[in-house]
Amino acid sequence: FRPEDGPKRRLDGLQLWNCFSYYPAVTSWDILEAQSGKYIGKDKKWHHGKYLFTVDFAHPEPNILDTDHSEIPHEHKCAHVLSLDDGNYAAQPNNRLIWDIPSFTVKDNIPDWKVQTSEWNVEDTSKWRTEDTDKFFYEIEEKKK
Repeated sequence: FRPEDGPKRRLDGLQLWNCFSYYPAVTSWDILEAQSGKYIGKDKKWHHGKYLFTVDFAHPEPNILDTDHSEIPHEHKCAHVLSLDDGNYAAQPNNRLIWDIPSFTVKDNIPDWKVQTSEWNVEDTSKWRTEDTDKFFYEIEEKKK
């Protein structure tokens, strides 16, 4: 493949969002390795390609407050990088992609999924506490009212 043979595409059509963090993590999901997929572009057309890898964005230091979109549940997005059939590369978020895995994808429709909006916290209750000792395997006590 020679770059000049591929169609010239606008960058914002190949990658929908800027990077969400200065701390990307790259993962290659085994189940998606070289699998076919397609994304719906701004042009409302499906663009087909093969999965290469995923870039996820999160701040490595949990005490940093200015994490921008990467730590907001309903704004968090990965960038799945695809080698497109037309020779271009695209980086698209979860909610723009449909994977075509023959042994797993049995319908060719768009899932009716919702975005994650909850922030989960298991330490937000005053109903229990640990014992006040230096034991490694400490007891958990229900607080008396």
